[in-house]
Amino acid sequence: MASASKQLPLWIDALWLGLLAVYILAGAAAVPFHGDESTQIYMGRDYYYQFADKAAGDIGEAGSLAEQELRLLNGTVSKTIYGWIAASSDVPFDKLNEQWDWEADYSYNRDTNRIPNGHLLRMGRLASAVQLVLAALAFFCFVKMTIHRPAAWLASGLFVFHPTILLNGRRAMMEGSHLLGMMLVLLAAAWVMRGGKWRAYAALGAAAGFAMATKHPNVFVAALVFFACFSCDLAQAVRRQRAATRVWGQLLMTGLTAALVFYALNPGWWLAPLSTARTALQLRADLLRNQTGTFGGYVSTTERADGFFRFVFAGETQYFEVPAWADYDVIHAQIKTYQGSGLAGFGLDGSSLGGWLVLLTTIGSGLHFVRNKRIRREYRWLIMVWGLGLMALIFVVTPLPWGRYYLPLIPFVTSMAAYSLWALAAPIRKRIKALSYGFAVLD
Repeated sequence: MASASKQLPLWIDALWLGLLAVYILAGAAAVPFHGDESTQIYMGRDYYYQFADKAAGDIGEAGSLAEQELRLLNGTVSKTIYGWIAASSDVPFDKLNEQWDWEADYSYNRDTNRIPNGHLLRMGRLASAVQLVLAALAFFCFVKMTIHRPAAWLASGLFVFHPTILLNGRRAMMEGSHLLGMMLVLLAAAWVMRGGKWRAYAALGAAAGFAMATKHPNVFVAALVFFACFSCDLAQAVRRQRAATRVWGQLLMTGLTAALVFYALNPGWWLAPLSTARTALQLRADLLRNQTGTFGGYVSTTERADGFFRFVFAGETQYFEVPAWADYDVIHAQIKTYQGSGLAGFGLDGSSLGGWLVLLTTIGSGLHFVRNKRIRREYRWLIMVWGLGLMALIFVVTPLPWGRYYLPLIPFVTSMAAYSLWALAAPIRKRIKALSYGFAVLD
């Protein structure tokens, strides 16, 4: 059956991906509002500083202290797109909304111009959804290249219909570009594993730089993928008794490319990149400390494991993180409308039984996957280092039960689920093939 799938025309892949794209885009306008959408669109004023306001000076110094902190804490890709949308829509700089005030309620934020106007919000969500479509396409290509075509069909479907992916990837925040950046890194890494050409390493470096510019936590993905690729290259050099000079040269070029792309996409770092990096790390630590202090973080390994299980395996959908939002009737109305639209995806909705089934499936498929010699050893190594390494890192560094922080793990879980579903269906496929052969003989 797997060989039969290779014989199917490529337009079937295009049709499948086109249908998935339509589903993603169709629900973009209906997602419930999140306060970070206001902040991301507010940050779009950096586009004005950089391209539309000649009197603003260097972008690293433009705006208020709060703007500079946001500039260093967040990725640049999404906010630049939102700023371009606003400028292209002839929205004056002084008419952009303010950032969301998390210490105030919904009414105060609404009355003090902290909710984007409808046009900017819709277009921002559409832009984010388009990036999610591209992420789904890159994910399909990655799974097809590293596992096989049927797994790519299943994995891309599980990815696109996952409620957490849809909710966060459609919102006018960073998650659409975050997922796109991660998928591009993985796709470039698969290209490296297949051929090892210098241009493949250059593509990996460029993808890593772009991914880190979309959202800084993608540095974990880049580091794991770099380790997978270059440890594999070193092992091959030792096995073939070749000098490792070429491998170190490729690593250096890839790292420099990543740094240059990241630097080019972060104007706020241009004046003093090293000191800015230290400041950004300190601001990130302060932010996480404030979040855990205000909203309560994990206090034990058991709580950490429970949050990990609920959001990664049980598929719990979190529409808002701040408890006060449970009292906002307007948000509840938006959630109800979204869930009733048929465009919110299909998932386990926090089911413990379903979560255990997904967990056991992930473990079982992972064990089967690493022993499957039909899949190239390099690909198996890449996927396991990426998936298991990211799971370990996110488990350790995530300080509080916010579903968005576990979002990067969903593609690995869905790829393993797709692999498992196809493997479990093998007896059924063999039975169908035998019956088809029997009917052909009878004829």
